[in-house]
Amino acid sequence: MNKVFGFSLFFSIIIILSFIGCSKDNKTDSQKSIASFADSTVVAIVNGEAIHIDDIEKSARQLFSQLGTEPGIYREQYQDTLRNEAFNWIVSMKLLSQEAAKLKIEPEQKEIDGALKSIKNRFPSEQHFQDALRQNNITMDDFLTNLKNELIVHKLLEQKFVIEVGEISNSEAMDFYNKNQEQFLKSEKARVHHILLRVNDWSDSKDVSRTKAEGQLILSKLKNGESFENLARQYSDDPSAANGGDFGVFSKGDMLKEFEDAAFKLKVGEFSDLVQTQLGFHIIQLDEKVGSEKIPFENVEVQIKQRIQQEKSNRFFEKYVIELRDKADIKIRNNPAS
Repeated sequence: MNKVFGFSLFFSIIIILSFIGCSKDNKTDSQKSIASFADSTVVAIVNGEAIHIDDIEKSARQLFSQLGTEPGIYREQYQDTLRNEAFNWIVSMKLLSQEAAKLKIEPEQKEIDGALKSIKNRFPSEQHFQDALRQNNITMDDFLTNLKNELIVHKLLEQKFVIEVGEISNSEAMDFYNKNQEQFLKSEKARVHHILLRVNDWSDSKDVSRTKAEGQLILSKLKNGESFENLARQYSDDPSAANGGDFGVFSKGDMLKEFEDAAFKLKVGEFSDLVQTQLGFHIIQLDEKVGSEKIPFENVEVQIKQRIQQEKSNRFFEKYVIELRDKADIKIRNNPAS
């Protein structure tokens, strides 16, 4: 079965942060059972295991960074939301880790080695990887411990997913394909010849008027039967002038809107009036138009199955974690986000 739950379900650079609250409690079962709020850093106790405030802070800052903002800009208005997201994620990971331990799920060494290699490949070099660990105050031993933890949870989720959801059938994929046909259309295409009379950003109104007048002159020559290709070679400021203005083929969505709208309104063999864009004035001749066509199911079957599988895995993950929470003994300090 293809992998359903990818690495770093929440964080994308330092995978260990997903489990930062799970590996710090390297205690015996009897020691875990006495975790309590007497320790002022403890914000929650999940089946006897503590979650500490610094776990939440580190994870929240990492999440803030992954959302595209530098960690240093940790503005007040985001703090509570991100801390709560991080808190809920750590609780979920702890519950999953505990469940996997009950089922005695263990990854093979080759799986650990492969996962480590995959993560390191995200960095330009081994040195960059080591630097990232140091910047996050993570030792290599801790990283490997937490990587193993995530692999364990990964295996747990996949096993449960296979049992409860199963494989995506061909008929299910075909049903999705038939109900979402607009998503599987190749864009309409056009082949054109083109004359561009460029207007620079610094051109004044007189220059623009002169350029527009030149365009009107070219249009009159075209209407009198002169060759589009010859006029393109003579007047066009586009690189395609050397080829008689042959602009080639483009799809809808590829070009400037004004240019594209004008081109697709033409009939084959017709040329446009002057079309103004940010580049200047264009004259477009439509040579060929190819309508949109449906992509065959066989060409997208794999992608459809992957999409359905991912959507199902997300729903399954949420449902499974809720079930574990309902059965768990979770004690929370009055406000874990504070």
